[in-house]
Amino acid sequence: MPAKRIAVVFVIIAVAIGGFATGLYLLQQRQNITEKAAVPGGEAKVSWSPATGNYNVDDTINATISFNTAGIPVSGIAVRATYPFSGSTPEVSVTGIRVNSALLSNGNWTCPTQNASQQGGNMVIDIACANTSASGFTSTSDTLLANVDIKINRAPSALLEVKFDPALSVVTRKSDNQDILLIPSSTGSYTIAGAAVATATPTHAGTNTPTPRPTATTRATATPRPTATLRVSATPTIDAGVGGGGDTNTPTPRPTALPDAGVSIPTVFGMGLGVFVILGAVMLAL
Repeated sequence: MPAKRIAVVFVIIAVAIGGFATGLYLLQQRQNITEKAAVPGGEAKVSWSPATGNYNVDDTINATISFNTAGIPVSGIAVRATYPFSGSTPEVSVTGIRVNSALLSNGNWTCPTQNASQQGGNMVIDIACANTSASGFTSTSDTLLANVDIKINRAPSALLEVKFDPALSVVTRKSDNQDILLIPSSTGSYTIAGAAVATATPTHAGTNTPTPRPTATTRATATPRPTATLRVSATPTIDAGVGGGGDTNTPTPRPTALPDAGVSIPTVFGMGLGVFVILGAVMLAL
């Protein structure tokens, strides 16, 4: 066999083996194609103000959202703030969102997203702005992004707490468009007169007065009956608990199915193809 043909065969075998090994390595790597938002090591910050306050029904909370780029030029910012509500309509509604006019005055900023909406049992406030200047925007102190007016229509069922959504809040660096926002910790916690504690206190006090008197009388004469009832009801309760535990064990095959999904068909295909190429090269050599 000519030496040139032998050299070509060896090159084919080497390329096949190298490609086979590289393909296996890449297939085994865990790929993450999702874009992260609000990273733990971020430097830019967003904040909500005021952090606390006491309000009454019909009051309006004049809140502000600010950001600080920590001296890093940025190309844009997007924030989402949420708070829960109960019932068919929110007890507290967003009546106004006003982006800082100073940002918009020089023409370098555009803010196409300024809205509030209901999503499930939450009110959602979305604000997104882009900086179109060549150098980006830089700040070393808190810069006002927007004013948000929140109207208290009726007393909510609990403390009103506004939080940033770390998954949908970002500050993008100008140089590479990467998110540099530190996971937001700033919140707004507001006590509304008539909410939660105020409504629960008189109800609890009212039931305490009449409850001991009839209870003491009826339980004294009928103590064995509730005792027996409790013992009997305890049996099915324990059985129900065991049954519930058995039911919860039934989903066990689901997590075990995850490793099965890890059997890679492309890997098997790649192995077969690689073996085929190597054998073909050997046959050529012969």
